[in-house]
Amino acid sequence: MEDKPIKLKLKAAWFKNILGLAVDQVTINQTYSLTPYYFWPRTEALEQLKLELDSKTWLTQEEIIKILETAGEVMNYWLSYRNTTTINRLKKDFQEVDVIMLNE
Repeated sequence: MEDKPIKLKLKAAWFKNILGLAVDQVTINQTYSLTPYYFWPRTEALEQLKLELDSKTWLTQEEIIKILETAGEVMNYWLSYRNTTTINRLKKDFQEVDVIMLNE
């Protein structure tokens, strides 16, 4: 059986003092932004992502739960390693997440 042609992809913008999280919907040929970036800890990013994803009636609860669990893991990782990790390490630890790192 083939994989579903549409999937969700978490995006993370990694800064020293803030973490941006957003979700894209990826199809075979295109990527669509489903949510804007929510910046944590400045805002309740996980709750905002949940509200946004819950409003998308075509998404299953399993898809939503999976993406929110991944977002929570990225947030915990950021808390522990925001000053010490490298982009290569981050991409290795979260291969399913599109990450940009801006620690200037």
